[in-house]
Amino acid sequence: MTSTHAEFGPGPGTWHLDPLHSSLIFVAHYLRFGRVQGTFGQAEGQVRVAEDPTRSSVSIAIDATSVNTGVNARDAHLRSPDFLDVQQHPQIRFTSTGLEQTRRHNSFRLHGDLEIHGKQVPVSLSSEWVGDAPDLGSPDDTHGHYFSATTRISLSDFGVGDGGSTPWGGRIVGDTVDIVLEVRLQNQDPAPFLKQIGHTS
Repeated sequence: MTSTHAEFGPGPGTWHLDPLHSSLIFVAHYLRFGRVQGTFGQAEGQVRVAEDPTRSSVSIAIDATSVNTGVNARDAHLRSPDFLDVQQHPQIRFTSTGLEQTRRHNSFRLHGDLEIHGKQVPVSLSSEWVGDAPDLGSPDDTHGHYFSATTRISLSDFGVGDGGSTPWGGRIVGDTVDIVLEVRLQNQDPAPFLKQIGHTS
């Protein structure tokens, strides 16, 4: 299933984000000195791979209500108007604007517009193709490719609040957030299976 038109990655066509085997992780400063890691559990998206890989496109939509830091009260606060305001802005979106191959044959930079809290900001992700393998449950018709990507954003660029100040200085949530993505793309649309097992927004 690996393309012969390039040294790495999936072949031309449409590939689908597999949310069950992907991790959409963020790491933020919390209460000035702490660090908190969270994930988004609901997402969908497609990658359209072109014959020329640099002309490929990516479109991802993340359900902002699926934020999870492991603490229900904190997650509810993150969904509130103080932060993500998911009632007004239920989705986080990424749409690619370009792909730039780097010197390493399996690495590239993915450029695009990230929309959080209703505001679009250009971002660039350092990305890497990790490998490919058949699907464990249906190896005869489903194949997956694995990617890692990282970037860093500023919440203030998106108009996301910081929760205010703490009595000991600093803000409740720091402005800088690290994004770490471990993504599996597959050739089959996962939507029917996700609906079957109840993994829907």
